[in-house]
Amino acid sequence: MPGFIKSISELALWVQDVERSMQWYCDRLGFSVQSHEPGKHAFLKSGDFLLVLFNPKDPGTDLAAAYLAEKGGPNGSVYHVAFRVDGADLDKVAGALGLSGESVKGPIEFGTGRRSYFVEDPDRHYIELTDR
Repeated sequence: MPGFIKSISELALWVQDVERSMQWYCDRLGFSVQSHEPGKHAFLKSGDFLLVLFNPKDPGTDLAAAYLAEKGGPNGSVYHVAFRVDGADLDKVAGALGLSGESVKGPIEFGTGRRSYFVEDPDRHYIELTDR
């Protein structure tokens, strides 16, 4: 199914100091704070793009905590990359990945109505396929 990835929806980074990084992205790159849990994480917005900053010692979300528990800690400095997929194709794409032998987690349905699946690439980067 060539060409089904539409864009990067979200980038989540492990950071040593959430507040310092949040301040830098807001001051230097014009992001605005969507939500923030001090010392744990910050969700920053710029246009349609969401940048999430996580403290790997205590990220403050169940999904991030489960990832850390499964992996034994962060792998590199990027937690995951979210690629936006046409919502009508999301389940089909995830199904095709599963049929090809990939371990696909999901669907995860968030309170915002966003639906996502998760898979790892050959380098163990956590890839989210999402409808938003």
